[in-house]
Amino acid sequence: MNRSLSFLSLVITLLISINLSHAQDQVQPDAFSYMDVFDLQMVANPQISPDGNTVIYERHQFDAMSDRRFINLWRIDFSGDNHVGLTSGKGSYGNVTWSPDGSRIAYTSSEEGSSQIFIRWMDEGVTTSITNLDSSPANLAWSPDGNHLLFTKSVDAPEPNIGSFPGPPEGAEWAPPAQVIDHVLYRSDASGYIDLSYSHVFVISADGGAPRQLTSGPYNHNSPKWAPDGETIIFTADRTADAPLDPNNEQIYEIGVESLELTQVTDGRGPHSNPSISPDGRFIAYTGYDDEFLGYQLTELYVINRDGTNRRTISRNLNVDVSSHTWAGDSGSLFFRFDEEGNSKLGNLNLNGEYTTLVSDLNSPSIGRPYGGGSYSVSENGRYAVPQGTTERPAELTVGHFPTRMATRQITNLNEELFKSISVGETTEFWVDSSVDDFRVQGWIITPPNFDPEQDYPMILEIHGGPHTNYGPRFTPELQLMASQGYVVVYTNPRGSTSYSPEFAAYINHNYPSEDFNDLMDAVNYVLDEGYVDEDQLYITGGSGGGVLTAWSIGMTDRFRAAVVAKPVINWYSFTLTADAYPFFAKYWFTEMPWDDPMQYMERSPISLVGNVTTPTMVLVGSEDYRTPNSESEQYYQALKLQDVDASLVKITGASHGIVARPSNLIRKVGYITGWFEKYSE
Repeated sequence: MNRSLSFLSLVITLLISINLSHAQDQVQPDAFSYMDVFDLQMVANPQISPDGNTVIYERHQFDAMSDRRFINLWRIDFSGDNHVGLTSGKGSYGNVTWSPDGSRIAYTSSEEGSSQIFIRWMDEGVTTSITNLDSSPANLAWSPDGNHLLFTKSVDAPEPNIGSFPGPPEGAEWAPPAQVIDHVLYRSDASGYIDLSYSHVFVISADGGAPRQLTSGPYNHNSPKWAPDGETIIFTADRTADAPLDPNNEQIYEIGVESLELTQVTDGRGPHSNPSISPDGRFIAYTGYDDEFLGYQLTELYVINRDGTNRRTISRNLNVDVSSHTWAGDSGSLFFRFDEEGNSKLGNLNLNGEYTTLVSDLNSPSIGRPYGGGSYSVSENGRYAVPQGTTERPAELTVGHFPTRMATRQITNLNEELFKSISVGETTEFWVDSSVDDFRVQGWIITPPNFDPEQDYPMILEIHGGPHTNYGPRFTPELQLMASQGYVVVYTNPRGSTSYSPEFAAYINHNYPSEDFNDLMDAVNYVLDEGYVDEDQLYITGGSGGGVLTAWSIGMTDRFRAAVVAKPVINWYSFTLTADAYPFFAKYWFTEMPWDDPMQYMERSPISLVGNVTTPTMVLVGSEDYRTPNSESEQYYQALKLQDVDASLVKITGASHGIVARPSNLIRKVGYITGWFEKYSE
């Protein structure tokens, strides 16, 4: 009897085990895959009402049929109630700004064709466009009394006129006319070749009508803000003759809205960026630095008297770059965004330099790599809204309150159902001591879904661009797609990265690449010591500055089985003379012009190491990349071929430097990278 019961108990236990195992197999989420990108939804650019009761945010989605991102506006109460869409369709809406009394919003949309300014009456639910502009408006701002709107737009300059030519005979088909260029910045990444134009400040009645241009001259005028009395406006401009060849020298100006009387507020070398007047009208805050003509310089937050006197630096205690500042309602402090150890944060800084971190993990609506970003909005009573994310979820809307320091609350969950059916890799932070000096290097490891530490995995080292930017603990579809294919993905912030200290970021000024290579190898060694990576299956890739370091690395070591060098700089001499922002690169990244000191350019160029390369290498670039032009990728590919290195050149058709702007190009990019690595996995 006991033997029978024991046998029966064993059978029941086995059946339960089998059923449980089967149930687990049935509900096991699928790994994040290419087409899942089109199902993601992301929160961005929240704007909270003046009374703090309502938030309007952008909802970013992706359409598989048009292969485009589209953006709609949604509203939600601060409490999380009354969550409704304000717009719909597959266009793009943005630049939302609330009227001072909270009864209306202004925003931009191209729903009627070209981008125009729209007004929505919140209680009535009525919307209308108030402009018919010939170029896109930006920098919308309500006047303090709510009767007018400020904005900027570009105004075309006269085209160059050289020579006199007869026209074609009637009915003839002649070749298109020549393109004549005589301006400095004649092409721009993501925009292509551009005609000469200047950004000017305009004002328009909130009821519509013809806008009035406030600024004039062959200069760019940016970042306009109203004075609290509504009688003047401040903005930045470099109104010198050599502005196009002398970047970073903007001054702050103030102009009368009616009189158009122009006053220069600051002097001395710029930059003086993003000025704003305190609500009591006494002070101006702006960001900048004392320019030493270096690639990295710490961006500080300054406060000056309204007349430009008594400058003081109020961000000295931070030791990291400050951006996106907003005055608190009492004029006693400023809200600001900053990155610290790879984490994007919102802080508050008083005029004595004392700061408080309010919320961390701000995220941007990116489907690419885990770069810093995010935005915020603050109401008159200190309530704020931010897009906050994690390494495993895209940004959702989070709210909080300062100075009460109430606990922050997430009030949207746009991706809840999607992530019940898919799984992503787990991300783990690590730090490694530099093998060169006393710096410590921060990094992250993404392990594949269903990771088993007892197995051996291939590893991808993925390197960020910039170089003066940072990666962090953020949701990254691009790297998660690599992890989903069975790779351990490692990403780090080598020296030159921001968010640590000025010394760490500035180390590579006039010294790039250099010991940042050692930092990357230290990270690889750390992960190998964890015991779950196959040291014979190491791969390396990176884009832009990451492409520079990838090419440099395979010229320094043969430890990687294959490499993908994406949108790189290979030759600093040729890059400086072909990139879209060439005045900046020539002036800030080098001490002499290329023809005056060619060795300065060549000694840091990856092309100088191509004779050492044996690693099979794919070179990948957007066909319309004007930041790191195609000629950089092509000369590296041809050099590899001359060296008899197994190499391939992939051009993503129609893509600019931001290859993943279209979702299908993200898929192609990851597919080419992992496909190349798989080719050399045996």
